[in-house]
Amino acid sequence: MAKQEDSKLDTHSAVYYHWRVWELTGLMRPPGVSSLRYVVYSITVNLVVTVLFPLSLLARLLFTTNMAALCENLTITITDIVANLKFANVYMVRKQLLEIRSLLRLMDARARLVGDPGEISALRKEVNIAQGNFRTFASIFVFGTILSCVRVVVRPDRELLYPAWFGVDWMHSTRNYVLINIYQLFGLIVQAIQNCASDSYPPAFLCLLTGHMRALELRVRRIGCRTEKSYKGQSYEAWREEVYQELIECIRDLARVHRLREIIQRVLSVACMAQFVCSAAVQCTVAMHFLYMADDHDHTAMIISIVFFSAVTLEVFVICYFGDRMRTQSEALCDAFYDCNWVEQLPKFKRELLFTLARTQRPSLIYAGNYIALSLETFEQARHNYIFKCPLI
Repeated sequence: MAKQEDSKLDTHSAVYYHWRVWELTGLMRPPGVSSLRYVVYSITVNLVVTVLFPLSLLARLLFTTNMAALCENLTITITDIVANLKFANVYMVRKQLLEIRSLLRLMDARARLVGDPGEISALRKEVNIAQGNFRTFASIFVFGTILSCVRVVVRPDRELLYPAWFGVDWMHSTRNYVLINIYQLFGLIVQAIQNCASDSYPPAFLCLLTGHMRALELRVRRIGCRTEKSYKGQSYEAWREEVYQELIECIRDLARVHRLREIIQRVLSVACMAQFVCSAAVQCTVAMHFLYMADDHDHTAMIISIVFFSAVTLEVFVICYFGDRMRTQSEALCDAFYDCNWVEQLPKFKRELLFTLARTQRPSLIYAGNYIALSLETFEQARHNYIFKCPLI
């Protein structure tokens, strides 16, 4: 039964929902779909939503003359434009995403070959965390979409789902008003799906990296830790030679982990940097709006400001938290090489171990823009700079 469950191990399923979203929104062609039809579908969807939706928000921003409305619209526009840039970045790194999928298949095959229940459990745990993160983000976006619709319905006067400019009179034309709201609802749903995948795939890939590091840590700690019964029938020298081969296999596994980290770095660098920039810009805009511009009796504007402030801060916290988990796990992996039973081993075992330890001294980190480390220390510093040192406060 355990072997049957091991054969079903597929850590790439951590991004299963993300892959379906990317197929649905025109980034990844599903199997069995003709190339021409998918290209037409992709161009249509992304022109109608990914391009026109933020342009309508930006046009409304340019025609805004009231300072309070400008701050409110700017918050929404910045968030939407950055979200679309992150979505476009997925298209730019699609080759790396396919490379990650191929590499994960090799690493999964190795884990199935080893067949250790602890390793399989660690990998499945990270897959479940990644999928759970997607469902959590999806719930938040569903709630936000419903809240936007309810806000329009309960308002006594006509209002759009989002402040936007379309060049037609919708205040005095029911037909225009209905058509624009239908378009905005469609665009809002598509954008929510895109943003859900864009915001949750960095934690998902960090979970994958953490899980394979944890599996390798458990594998390394077992090297040479055998009782006399384990090598019964073998000579002591033959057993030590076998342990040496185990170390070589683990070093190859470590090379795959490092390769996975390098690819994930390239995939997440721009997306995470965009999130940091978006968070800083929105936090400062919201602070200015909330403290200086918002009408004390405009509770809706205050709630929207608080929601956006909390959302962008939470998004940065999530990627920093999972980046910190990965760093902690990389340190545990380094410690595992120290903890293996190296004392009894062959001189060539110890030589290879020394070379490996020299390469693993620095903990693995993912950097936003190849500059800002994804760690809780970074989040604390960003929170302190953006909030407590904001020149507006």
